[in-house]
Amino acid sequence: MKYRVNFILLFCLLFSTIFSEDNLLEKYIFKNIPNIDNAQFIYEDIIRFSNKYEIDPALIVSIMKVESSFNHNAISEKGAIGLMQIMPETAAELSIDPFNISSNIEGGIRYFSKCLELNNNDIALALASYNAGYSNVQKYESIPPFTETDNYISEVLKIYTGSFNKKYIFNPVTFEDSDFKFGDRNENR
Repeated sequence: MKYRVNFILLFCLLFSTIFSEDNLLEKYIFKNIPNIDNAQFIYEDIIRFSNKYEIDPALIVSIMKVESSFNHNAISEKGAIGLMQIMPETAAELSIDPFNISSNIEGGIRYFSKCLELNNNDIALALASYNAGYSNVQKYESIPPFTETDNYISEVLKIYTGSFNKKYIFNPVTFEDSDFKFGDRNENR
């Protein structure tokens, strides 16, 4: 009987931990996107594509909040498009329609996944690559000395660690030449 009670308590604790993390993410999205149908659609795509590319959905939500504040119609001064603020050249190289919500989310997550891979899963350097281009991260062998990029990384990590109670762990990275193509721009978006 004692083991059964412990098992039930353990199961409830595990279930509530899993549920509360998803619930926290879902609440954050619904709080930031007033249209319930859009919020549900975006939430489902974030979960689906984050799972596909094995990235924490809370990190993607943090990126999306900083990139576009969840405005799927956002277009930056430099031409970045949609929720994940994908540059037209990057969209072409990814073979996606950046104006399509699902395509924009998947393309952004796929591109960020590649940034993580190129930077040995160092989140800060992957964010720098996403924002300023991988060539700049290689050039400086670190986060490029751009105020916009510094602010971008700080804001994403602040949301990620603050709103979702995630821990950020720095990974030292070695830099090597790469023939990586898409998103390899030499300027900030």
